[in-house]
Amino acid sequence: MAEAPAWVPALTLRLQLQGLAALGLDAARVQAALGPLPDAPDALVPAQAYVRMWHAAEPLHGPGLASALAGTIAFGAFGALDYLVGSADTVAGGCESARLHFAMVSTDTALEIDPLDDGGHALRVRALAPMPVQALEFTLATLFLRLRHVTGGGFRPRLLGLPVARPAGDDDERLALFGQPPAYGHPCAEMLIDAATWALPTCSADPMLHAALKDMAARLELAQPGDSSLQQALRARLRDALAQGHADAARLAELLGVSERTLQRRLTEIGRSFSEVVEEFRREEAARLLATPGLALVEVASRLGYAEQSSFTRAFRRWTGVTPGRWRAGRR
Repeated sequence: MAEAPAWVPALTLRLQLQGLAALGLDAARVQAALGPLPDAPDALVPAQAYVRMWHAAEPLHGPGLASALAGTIAFGAFGALDYLVGSADTVAGGCESARLHFAMVSTDTALEIDPLDDGGHALRVRALAPMPVQALEFTLATLFLRLRHVTGGGFRPRLLGLPVARPAGDDDERLALFGQPPAYGHPCAEMLIDAATWALPTCSADPMLHAALKDMAARLELAQPGDSSLQQALRARLRDALAQGHADAARLAELLGVSERTLQRRLTEIGRSFSEVVEEFRREEAARLLATPGLALVEVASRLGYAEQSSFTRAFRRWTGVTPGRWRAGRR
């Protein structure tokens, strides 16, 4: 079965288009190459649109565009990512929170954290789908700037490696942004962070907020082993869509930034149907909600998108052979 393409947040592309304009570049020209972007705050677009953006934008600026774009995006613009990093108490907590965020919501990029022999850590950006190196540089530069922001300028990695060639001339933009020359031609996009910097406290720590955000992220548990990136993208939006009573294929396609026909076709390519994905998610979500103390059955049914509790009971009996109430009682 063919794997569906990866997805990226439309928000990232919108912020980058704004960044191009802030840099004095022809953002309208790049927008024309992309076509219209969905307006929904949590909409996704196929990763190929992200690739087209870089191909259209790079000739307008030249080397260093990715880092320059990252420098135009204010702290807070990336929402949950920035709040997670900003509320952590140390650089270590911020990096681990960023890794968790990417693991929960990203289908095109992953963060990896590996300990080093001297007590430091390596933070690496890895592509989960074909991506231009500019995209990896942009993600690394964005993380660098967030960590520098929350430490009041104190964050300084021992090495900042970029998988890009050394430019023929001066590289003043990157030097100004990072405050140090990057390692060019690096095998991957990574920062090597020494032990002292790893333990560096932040200026915006909020333990209660950070604990709540991490708990919410950890409870998502949306991706399942063997899920395609398209299934992950659907599951990431089904929880809210079901609770709002708008989990039909047309609405989910809108949130993903594609037509309903395209969504159905891509699911067919991986041997799935929209109803199968929704049914599986409902079944798994029902078990999670029923295990939540104090949550009434009528509320469980509502969060799963059922107008009547009786409809939920019939569906749950079909899945498990018992009623929701008996299943919950059996877990006590």
